[in-house]
Order: sequence, then structure tokens, then C-alpha cells
Amino acid sequence: MHSFSNITIRPARASDLEWLDPFYESQMRPYVELTHEWDTAKFREYFAPEASSIIQEGGEDIGLLVVVEREDGFYIRDILLKPEWQGRGIGSHLLRQVLDRADRKGRQVRLRVLKGNPAIRLYHRLGFTEEEELENCYQLARLLRGV
Repeated sequence: MHSFSNITIRPARASDLEWLDPFYESQMRPYVELTHEWDTAKFREYFAPEASSIIQEGGEDIGLLVVVEREDGFYIRDILLKPEWQGRGIGSHLLRQVLDRADRKGRQVRLRVLKGNPAIRLYHRLGFTEEEELENCYQLARLLRGV
């Protein structure tokens, strides 16, 4: 089990696009191309620095977390880690933090996961259930806990 004491998040900046562009493409393109053509420009349009956090380990940028807080709940838009940081429990740890925050605020949490993405197993383990099947993804929701 990985120690999470060195894992921090910081607000994203527009300058992060320089490394996020190729990182996002390397992580998402294989799943997007299962059902759609990849559009490189789309990420820049989709990128929302105000809702984005950069995941760091000991000051090194290792991933991206995008959580949008809305009236109807929290929406996890992205959680991505560099391959060498995957499988260490970091994503689970960060997701649990978001879920705990949502529970404290009495909010539901939703996300979409592309078909074929193995992360769906993690989401199911954390209590997410399929709300809707869309063309290229599933919309998942995790109901309120302890309310």
C-alpha cells in the first residue's frame, strides 16, 4: 500500500496545458477511439482550469483531477494518473476524499466512464451504480451515504 502523505493537489493553471495535452491524449485516446474519432483540439475546449486540480507526489505533477460542484451534486469529470503512478491506490484515495466531501455536504456524486475503461471496476467498488448507458460511455452515480 502506498503512503499518501506526499500526495497533494494544487489548482490547475492555463500553463499546465503544455504537459496536460499529450498526457490527456495518451490516457484517453485508446478509449475514445473505441467509438469516436479522436479530436486533439477538443481537450483544450473541454479543459476547465477553475474546476481542475493537478495531482502531485513530492512536488512532481503526476495526474489530473477535475471535479465540478453543482447544485445537484458533484460531478467527477476526470481522474487521470501517469501510468507509473497507477495501481498504487492513489486514485481510490482521491476519489474517497471527493466522496467524503460530498457526503458532508449532503450531495450525490456522478461521473461518466468510457466503455472499455477498466476504471469502471474501481467505481463499482466505491459504490457507484450505472444510471444510464450512453453511446460511448456509462453515467454512474453514487447515492448519499450516512444521511
